Amino acid sequence: MPAARIVVCKASSLRDKQTVKFAFDAGAGVREGFVIALAGRVYAYRNQCRHIPMTMDWVENRFLSRDRCHIQCATHGALYEIDSGLCVSGPPAGQHLRALPVAIEDGKVVVTIARDADASAGAAD
Repeated sequence: MPAARIVVCKASSLRDKQTVKFAFDAGAGVREGFVIALAGRVYAYRNQCRHIPMTMDWVENRFLSRDRCHIQCATHGALYEIDSGLCVSGPPAGQHLRALPVAIEDGKVVVTIARDADASAGAAD
């Protein structure tokens, strides 16, 4: 099955350290992801902690730590680097968030989702 392309937002509306959450169908039901801008680049991740498969936003679309330097899991406080998704504090230290392919196309932030994205995505692999 071909990959899905999701237009998340206009690139010009995404400010530094701002997140935008979106939903997608990975072939096994609707899941969530988010994009975040940092230093002129855009990153995209699944909205799922690598320790416990739960969404990570504190409230709707709020993913950053109080100092806005890390992505933080609302469930248990794990901290992930924005630019790599690497967990640097708390369980599951050393693991990465699941990155999603993202690009700027015609002034829009576009995320590509493989239809079988859940097939190889265990909760703590």
